[in-house]
Amino acid sequence: MTLKISCLNAQDPAVHTMFKPFALKMEEHRIPSIVINVFKCYYTQILQGAQGKLRDADIEPLGDGEVPAYEDLAGYIEAGRNALAHTVVIKLNGGLGTSMGLERAKSLIPVKDGHSFLDIILRQGKLLRKKYKSSLPLVFMNSFKTHRDTMLKVEGLDNGDTGIPMAFVQHMYPKILENDLSPAEWPENPELEWNPPGHGDLYTALVTSGLLAKLLDHGYRYAFISNSDNLGAVMDSRLLGYIASERLPFLMEVARRTHLDSKGGHLARLKATGRLALRELAQCMENELGSFADIERYRYFNTNSLWVDLHVLERVFVENLMMPLDLILNPKTLDPRDPESPPVLQVETAMGSAISAFENARAVLVPRTRFAPVKTTQDLLLVMSDCYLRTKLETIEQNPARRTPMPSISLDKKFYKKIDMFQQRFPKGAPSLLECDSFAVEGDVRFGRHVRAVGDVRVVNRSFRQAKIADGTLLEGDVICG
Repeated sequence: MTLKISCLNAQDPAVHTMFKPFALKMEEHRIPSIVINVFKCYYTQILQGAQGKLRDADIEPLGDGEVPAYEDLAGYIEAGRNALAHTVVIKLNGGLGTSMGLERAKSLIPVKDGHSFLDIILRQGKLLRKKYKSSLPLVFMNSFKTHRDTMLKVEGLDNGDTGIPMAFVQHMYPKILENDLSPAEWPENPELEWNPPGHGDLYTALVTSGLLAKLLDHGYRYAFISNSDNLGAVMDSRLLGYIASERLPFLMEVARRTHLDSKGGHLARLKATGRLALRELAQCMENELGSFADIERYRYFNTNSLWVDLHVLERVFVENLMMPLDLILNPKTLDPRDPESPPVLQVETAMGSAISAFENARAVLVPRTRFAPVKTTQDLLLVMSDCYLRTKLETIEQNPARRTPMPSISLDKKFYKKIDMFQQRFPKGAPSLLECDSFAVEGDVRFGRHVRAVGDVRVVNRSFRQAKIADGTLLEGDVICG
């Protein structure tokens, strides 16, 4: 509701004058007018002093009884199978893996048994079509930085006779100089003047690309949307059946928070409207960070896997002339690799915050098998290890032989943060972590084949030369090497 008010204020002459340079810059790059107007709404909020914050006083936690469990929805499986012919799978594929030093699509990283995220997703699609005897189109939402790499990789593949393209591209927003709120300029690398607007741009990009209209024209009603780096998120007939049978407009998959998820966006209920709401860490007041991280108070976090009724999505978008999403203001430096470059503000949105725009939106508590994301090289090592298995349906699931919480992993950032450095030090794959409680590496260490870690393991190399762990080594306790 706040967003619609801010859009009205966007007609103020002073706002128009401040925004004009942004509008011209976006027009020069042939960005659709809908996108320019959406960005203007968020820019207006910034001029009004908005920080995109959601206070504890505005929300209330959800109780256990308010979120049904996946296990209790088995009765919807048949309805889900009947709805498959009207369903599309959308993978968010805009991530670059910058936290791992990448400047190309993260989905191209080898993640399991030598296969990349993209390889496994394509295999998933093929197997699911065969299993369910359904066309089940697979579509990637790429960013302007990942589109080329991705489409070269999937060249020769398509969605058969469905008439649905394999990809569409999300938009880009101009970065805003923090000191005077003008458009950022960086002549030596103009590409750095722009930022991806977050996966909340999904809804606008569906409209401007023409894909939403095409899906509806071809009889598709439901979309399952998830991150390409979460290989546990796969089409599920019971969840599809639940949204179809109960005529839900929007369904969010959530998991129970643990101490490892204390910084993840959590679900709550808005006191003003009674609707569900998603609060991300960037939306939290600094003096309420302790409350945000309270996993007993806010019990559910967003896995970023969503199910949406496309008919209702279109109606909500048309009614608001946009998808009403919470502003996320992300402070950065203009050149992320240069801390001395000018401070900027990046306007971003999260697709999960659309839950507040849908009446009768729901959440469902899913098992951890549906959530195995990779954000850092530490996450990558865990998924590469025998703690996770590749299933017959090409999902990545927790090894059933692992009956305790996943091991905590700490890798020396100086030697393992970037993907190329990581791969050089684990050239034969991950060590066995199935019997490991914690795994820490300090210093420069290269690991051989079939290394096994048991219990709490800390490998330390304080020398200036790389240490090597031989093939077949058993690691226990503190291991001093080098």
